[in-house]
Amino acid sequence: MSATQRLRDAAPAAPDSPPAPARAAAPRKMAALLMMGALASKILGFGREIAMAQVLGASLLADGYRGAVTVILLPLCFLQNESAPAILIPMLQRAQADGSAPRLLASLCCALTLAAVAAMLCVQALGAWWIDLMLGGFTPEGKALTLSYVAIMSWAMPASVLANTLAAGEIALGETRLSNLRAGLLNLSMIIGLTLYSFTGWFGALAWPFTLSFYALGLFGLWSRYRTRTLDPSGARPAAIIAAGRTFLWRLRPLLALPFAEQGQVWIERLAASQNVTGAVASLDYARTLSDTATLLISQPVGLAYMSSYRKDEGHHQIEGIVRLILVITIPASAFAYVFASDIVRLAFFRGAFSETGLLLASSALQGVSIGLWASTLGWILVRRLNSEGRNARATLIVVSAYLVNIFLNAIGAWLAPPLAYGMLLIGLGESARSLTLLVGTTWALPNRQRILALIGMAAAPGVVMLAAGWSIAASTSALAPRLVAGAVVCACCTAAGALILLPELRRASVSKLRIWFGLGERP
Repeated sequence: MSATQRLRDAAPAAPDSPPAPARAAAPRKMAALLMMGALASKILGFGREIAMAQVLGASLLADGYRGAVTVILLPLCFLQNESAPAILIPMLQRAQADGSAPRLLASLCCALTLAAVAAMLCVQALGAWWIDLMLGGFTPEGKALTLSYVAIMSWAMPASVLANTLAAGEIALGETRLSNLRAGLLNLSMIIGLTLYSFTGWFGALAWPFTLSFYALGLFGLWSRYRTRTLDPSGARPAAIIAAGRTFLWRLRPLLALPFAEQGQVWIERLAASQNVTGAVASLDYARTLSDTATLLISQPVGLAYMSSYRKDEGHHQIEGIVRLILVITIPASAFAYVFASDIVRLAFFRGAFSETGLLLASSALQGVSIGLWASTLGWILVRRLNSEGRNARATLIVVSAYLVNIFLNAIGAWLAPPLAYGMLLIGLGESARSLTLLVGTTWALPNRQRILALIGMAAAPGVVMLAAGWSIAASTSALAPRLVAGAVVCACCTAAGALILLPELRRASVSKLRIWFGLGERP
């Protein structure tokens, strides 16, 4: 008997009242909703990072906080990283056909949350050893401070997994509320914590809002799913929980290497950063806040919307249209971020407790990451394409290979331990190498690979122009604001040129409009 059949046999009978019907959202509408939520959370995220840079800067306190977040979230990779939605969303979509989705969602919530409780207890029991393994370059004072944070923030682990599972259930139904709230509420809680810390000076003011925000999100998700009858408490019976957990683990099997590779990459990266000067871990996260904009605003929303609305007969046309749009936006933006990395960091964070050392570290990391920013954005969307086709093993192999490339470069950095900017630049280059490996692998796995490679070649021209013009502006303009404004104008022009090259409908409409303006009439 298959695991799926055991799950159905173990689940109790459906309730008398029928569950709420599944609602399928159009891919463009779902992508727009997810991107709006990501934009709102990104605005709060910028506010959070600006406040953290001003209050904590690149200091031991900031390093301890960032290290604690890594220590508690890393063991949850296999429950809530990229592989989890790739399993949960198709499972719940298939369960909608026979009306068992509400019970299955309840069973999955219980199974995964219990696994998170076990991980939490392990982190609390082995906290000092785990911190020493993860952040071996920290001073004894830094490790003690990180352990104090972990003692409080580890309580958020079960609620984080619960909220992530409920968010996947919403996306399977074509809804996005919890996904939109998740990052925004977390950012808001951290801003509240920074405000409290600035008044009290107590480190717990930073940790407790982080923990409580996950519980607020999980409780809200449970209430909203139960209220709409898309969560059936009868699925919380032990037999159904065990069956759902086994099914999840069985489907996770081909993807199991992914969370381990991700854990290894984060571990080596943090280890390399911790061996740099104090503030390097925090500076890396400041840079990543800027570089992650494309992933949060574009690749994750578009990828999730694509998975929820994938149609095999339209897959090639869908993905080609997405590739064109992503390349138009991201290649000039990546070139802009590379040339003006120091100016961007200075404008965003250089105030309060943020020092010249922090500026040097963060801008070097951003410069390294920005080289592959466009490839990361597009690569993760193509990974979702493979997931939608059920090619999870191939997707896992590609992603794991990309992480191994990153681990190799970060391990070299940890071994060489280059000082200050060189070490951070090497960490950033490792992430760019991972992004390029991811894009090459996913593109090669698709049948229309030649077309995608041709589009990338066409999109490279505006990027090269942006690089050349950006270097010229940086060399000839001394003031910060005029330099950034001029660079932004050139970036906008390069983006417009890329749109005319890669978006044929826009090109035809533009030519038609110009013909009308110049009195030549419509093209026959």
